[in-house]
Amino acid sequence: MQRVISLISVFLLVVMPAEANHEEDVASDAVAAAFMQARQAAHLPKLERIGRNKFREKVCKNDKRFAAGLINTAVYETSEPAELSEAARKLAVQKYEVTVPARFGVGVCLSKNSGTPRYSVLIATYESRWNSFWRTFD
Repeated sequence: MQRVISLISVFLLVVMPAEANHEEDVASDAVAAAFMQARQAAHLPKLERIGRNKFREKVCKNDKRFAAGLINTAVYETSEPAELSEAARKLAVQKYEVTVPARFGVGVCLSKNSGTPRYSVLIATYESRWNSFWRTFD
C-alpha cells in the first residue's frame, strides 16, 4: 500500500505541472495570435515570435530582467488570453521612429484561485538580433 501511495504521489508531481504548462502554452499561443492579429489589422509588418512561452518563468517569478535588445513590454492579468489588454493592444500597434521591433515574446503563468483561471501575461518586443549585437559596441 505504501508503494502505491508513493507511485501516485510521484505521478501527480509529474503530471500536474505538465498539465499547467500545457494550459499556459495554449494561452501563450492565444495571446501571440491576438497580438499578431492586432498588428495585421494596423497594417504593420509581421514580427518573428521568440519561442512558444519564452517568458513563462519571468512572469511566474515576477522577474523584470530582460536580455539586450528589449524595446517595450506590456504586463497584465486576464481570464481570457485571446483578448489583449489595452496596454498589449497599444504595444502591438505602436509605431517607432528610431528602434523598430523585429521580434516579440510572450510569457503566460497560470494561477487558479477559487477555480477561476487567471493568467498573468507578459509581451515583450525586441529589436533585431543584428541591431542588439551592434548596440553592445556603442
